[in-house]
Amino acid sequence: MREALMRRMFVVLVTTVALVALAVPVGAHPSEGSGIVASVVKAPIDPAGDVAGERTDFVINLDTSLDPTVDGRTLLAGKTIKVTLPDDFVYLGGPITNPGACPPAAGTCGTGVLLQGWPQNPIPPSPANYTLSLEGTQTIVYTATRDLVPGDASLNGPGIKQMHLILTNFVNPKPGRYEFLVEAETGVGGALETGVGVVRVLPKPRASINVTSVKNPPPPFPNTIYQTTTVGSDAPLDWSFLVWDRQGAPALGVEINQVNSRSAQLIQGGKVVGHVSIQAPKGATGQEVSGGPSVAFVAPVKSEDTGLLTVEFKAGDTAGLYTTTLRMNNGNSVTMYVTATD
Repeated sequence: MREALMRRMFVVLVTTVALVALAVPVGAHPSEGSGIVASVVKAPIDPAGDVAGERTDFVINLDTSLDPTVDGRTLLAGKTIKVTLPDDFVYLGGPITNPGACPPAAGTCGTGVLLQGWPQNPIPPSPANYTLSLEGTQTIVYTATRDLVPGDASLNGPGIKQMHLILTNFVNPKPGRYEFLVEAETGVGGALETGVGVVRVLPKPRASINVTSVKNPPPPFPNTIYQTTTVGSDAPLDWSFLVWDRQGAPALGVEINQVNSRSAQLIQGGKVVGHVSIQAPKGATGQEVSGGPSVAFVAPVKSEDTGLLTVEFKAGDTAGLYTTTLRMNNGNSVTMYVTATD
């Protein structure tokens, strides 16, 4: 299996190396992915989906902007997206199937969803839209039951931009860097597109902050990552984040302390546990970020205990794009976008 996978990866790398500069978005490290894969990240619903010895749970980001105004990929009826994990990821047995047929925390099966760019707004994972299966012991297969096309009103989104693998019947290997193959029949007319993704398995959890949409109005959940408001006004939707500390425990009592119009701190128990930076239009003043303290919450899908941090953003006095990045010390970061108009 390993030799066959490496031969396939070699072919993919040779045919896509000329495309890497265009495929990887600005700010991404090329080693995170190649071809149609931009990066691979820990799933936002689990504090340890990328930790050695824990159950596998990560999200594959394709080389498409997550901005909802940009179309994602199409998967025509009968076409597939295949993700092949290295043999280092230990398969415990059991099927890979649609979420409704596989309790996420059971450990006797695995599942996944096709995402459209923001949490809790997948392409509805009904067998009427697509099915999941296992090919051999290491290849997870998404197969479209009907045409999954950007702009389809029943999908409520811009098309396929991410794949979430909730593999409770796989165990992560020892810490290290692992490559896997993505083969997607998502090109024009169902043409094959390929990429190599990189999973970085960690020795222990890291502090993390993760966007969630479940505290917004009921499904379909709106997109809080990209919003529009008027100058001097609040973003129409609060930002909600799941937060875990460096032990993978719920991060409770985290709140925001704004330092100036361009930066703030994440404070917990009087200690700085993270930072917030605001990139604003030239000359803008008055932009504000506030929120907390984080409270106990149960994360969606897998019912993991976590902290929920609710944040409000107010645009400054100048029209344009406000880009806010929240970063945990020795952990991950998330970036939110608000466009202010006159």
